[in-house]
Amino acid sequence: MFDNLMIALVVLSLGFPVLPWLFGARWGAKGIWLSTGFSLVLLLGGFPILFETACIATNCGQGAIAIFMLGPIWIAAALLTVGSAMVVRHRSKSQQP
Repeated sequence: MFDNLMIALVVLSLGFPVLPWLFGARWGAKGIWLSTGFSLVLLLGGFPILFETACIATNCGQGAIAIFMLGPIWIAAALLTVGSAMVVRHRSKSQQP
């Protein structure tokens, strides 16, 4: 169970930088920043809640391992999401006449 959770969280964190591209294509600048804010709230706000729940369900040793392994990945994903949003916004500005 723990390995599946770790794999799912790594894959999920790699999907967050794609959200500004998807929402930007549909809703423009408003969608870019809305999806970025939503992603950051999920990444940085949901992280402690997720591992507190995991610590209650299993022993806290695995939760600590997950925090030390996934913490840097999720912080990097948050920074990549903001960088991705900035690139999308720059591209959408340069394509306007």
